[in-house]
Parts: sequence; structure tokens; C-alpha cells
Amino acid sequence: MMKKILIALVVMLCAVSTVFAAEEILPKLDKNKDGKISKQEYLGAMSGSFDKLDKNRDGSITRDELGHMDKKEHEAFTKETDADGDGIIIKKEYEQAAAKRFHQLDKNRDGFISRDEWAAGRSEMYSPFALFTF
Repeated sequence: MMKKILIALVVMLCAVSTVFAAEEILPKLDKNKDGKISKQEYLGAMSGSFDKLDKNRDGSITRDELGHMDKKEHEAFTKETDADGDGIIIKKEYEQAAAKRFHQLDKNRDGFISRDEWAAGRSEMYSPFALFTF
């Protein structure tokens, strides 16, 4: 019985933490303060996150620049973003992956990511894009 209660508490804490993550990040992405994230707002934030990752400012992200990621995170990030599989992620690849992620998060296809869609997207699928704060 205690084990079931503990499992239920863990599940509830995970759900609550996802909501808090949405509450913290959504206002940072929502530049016009309309309560939702447009594709332009999302891609603008993603472009900024690329620039932060590209530490040497050469227009690409290499393994060395992703040293903060563990092996699993790095593999997932590379799989999602490195379209040509050369081990180097250029901004165009990063932006294409971000656009694809936007469409995955926009469940109702209205061109915006709502607070609920953001929270659900962060909890139901792994993505390196969900790891970044803006």
C-alpha cells in the first residue's frame, strides 16, 4: 500500500513540476504577452539559444560546445538536429529542427503554443529543445 502511495506522489510531483516549468518559461517566450507562443516568438528564442551554444561564434555547434550534456542528451540532440549526420550542427539545421518541434507542440494546429500545449509537450516527449531555458 505504501509503495502505491509513493508512486502516486511521484507521479503528481512530476506533473506539478511540468506545470511550474511552463509557468516559468512561457512568459519569457511570450514577447507580446498574449498568453501564447507564436511561431515567430518560438523561433526567435531558438535562434538565441543556438547563439548561446555556439560558443566560438563560427556558425556551428560541435560536440565540444555541448560538453554540458551527458551522452544520452547529446545523442538525442544530435539525432534531432543534425540533418546531414556530419556531427556538426549548423544554424539552418537547428532552426529546421526547432520549426519541426514547434509544429509538434502546437497540438491544435492554431499556429500558437498554449500554456497547456507547452506543459504537455515538455512532459510527453524528450527533446533537447525542452531542456533550454530562455
